[in-house]
Amino acid sequence: MDKKEFTVSEVIDSIGISSHTWVVFVLLAFAMIFDGYDFMIVNSTNMFVAHTFWPDNANPGALMGSLTTWGLLGMVIGGAVGGIMSDKLGRKKTLIVAVMFYGLFTLPQAFANDMMFFAAFRLIAGFGVGSCIPVVTTVFSESMPSKQRGIFVTFGMAFMVVGWVLAGLIANPICNAATPLLGDFTNQITYATAEGTATMFANWRLCYLIGGIPLIYGVVLFFTMHETPHWYANSGNKEMACKRLTQIEQATRHTSHEYDPALLIVPPKPAKTGPSVLFSSKFIVATCAIWAAYFVGQFCVYGMNAWIPTWFVGLGYSQADSVSLQTWNNVAAIASNIIVGFVSDKVGRKRNLAFAWLFCVVAIVLCSLFVVPNNMGICIALMLLFGFALNYAITAVQPLMPESYPTAIRNTGTSWCQAFARFGGSASSIVLGGIAGMAFFQTATGATNWSTVVLVLIVPFALGFVCTVLFVKETAGKSMDQLAAEEQKLGASESDGNMRFICMLVIVSILAVLCIVCPLVVPGWSKQPYALPLMAIGLLLPFVYFFVFGGAQLAKTKAAKSK
Repeated sequence: MDKKEFTVSEVIDSIGISSHTWVVFVLLAFAMIFDGYDFMIVNSTNMFVAHTFWPDNANPGALMGSLTTWGLLGMVIGGAVGGIMSDKLGRKKTLIVAVMFYGLFTLPQAFANDMMFFAAFRLIAGFGVGSCIPVVTTVFSESMPSKQRGIFVTFGMAFMVVGWVLAGLIANPICNAATPLLGDFTNQITYATAEGTATMFANWRLCYLIGGIPLIYGVVLFFTMHETPHWYANSGNKEMACKRLTQIEQATRHTSHEYDPALLIVPPKPAKTGPSVLFSSKFIVATCAIWAAYFVGQFCVYGMNAWIPTWFVGLGYSQADSVSLQTWNNVAAIASNIIVGFVSDKVGRKRNLAFAWLFCVVAIVLCSLFVVPNNMGICIALMLLFGFALNYAITAVQPLMPESYPTAIRNTGTSWCQAFARFGGSASSIVLGGIAGMAFFQTATGATNWSTVVLVLIVPFALGFVCTVLFVKETAGKSMDQLAAEEQKLGASESDGNMRFICMLVIVSILAVLCIVCPLVVPGWSKQPYALPLMAIGLLLPFVYFFVFGGAQLAKTKAAKSK
């Protein structure tokens, strides 16, 4: 590229998969393993934590579901703020702070004796978890060759699920240990059950002490991770961008080639770089596409992970077997996360995601029909199927996030999408717990019929399919610079998103009140006849928004092209 103009994407694509690629991959993979463990350890221990906090309540319901919610709410805030920080301060600094932050604030959760203490530190730790995931997605998208970008983004996300599986594998023997593992610190608890009382040791505390390991990993990242050339170039530091490109090429080809900053082409920045630009005419369709799809995925993944152990305990399986079945569900997720990237790069993002939602409908119907007591083999097979299908769908959205926005707002766009979707995850564990307590979903003996409850997920799956067909734009195989150039050609405004942004904030507030605050604050909320309709309104309002504003912009774009 001597004496020729070039872009960062062109250089990275010309180098291809290199030693640099694999160093970045390994560093980010471990960050995602720790991140996944930190999140899933709550779902893997929530029954035992609930017995400690509410020993006299045999069915904590929405209260137990809320144990997951606090971390997700922290992830909402962390994702929203962390994305802006990453675009302003850099990917490396934000990732190191995020990893060390959630490691530090997971430790105090081990000392919790009531929900308020646990919830406070869960919320704070969630801030770091929420900041970490979108930064990792963005670094993958900016560091990998265009043709393999989808594979690496989704394969990288598989390591978050590895963390989920490790959480189950670690929590199961620790929580079910017949002796106190840390003396008086893991004291004996006597708790109420439907049949009377039982005892356990609070060994779950050890799981949260293990969650402090990322503090050490943050130090490793400080000395081994580099900033991305894309971020340097977009922040105006062309010299450092070219220096990093030279270092990457030298490490791979062992050449002494140096890139001239004067010849580096940087795509123009958006007129605005705050979150409101995501709702401008230029980006509203892309925002509707990824926000809708990821909201559906988060609602279903996090909702079911919170309640799978309870589902199987209700069928007569032991607590140990129930956590094992949740772990099998996540084992399948690892396989799906690896495969989805290959398929996405071959058949395209849109076709792959649309198929994924239909696959989820089939999987949830089969689980509803064939999950039965006293047949561990069939239940393992169904959890493998469901874990594969659902995580295939949510991971299929991942490459679309960074591909939907230019470098200046890439991590803001990715993180705000994930932050919004976590409202779905935050609400889902509470909403499904509330639904499970409603008379319609009870058996004649007063137990929850979870096989009926899970069929409710068909509704979000169907909405995910419709939004994918309407709004998703194909991005597979195109460089980040090509995608930015295509958006630029449309000539749509980048500065008219304020009103749409405010409307979305109002809708998110309504969702939070109806689906999170009311179930936790209003006594007997799930027993009220108006509870289910109001929660349904809260969950469906975002989709009304997507169809109205996304559909209107699609019509305008189509009319402009026809002229």
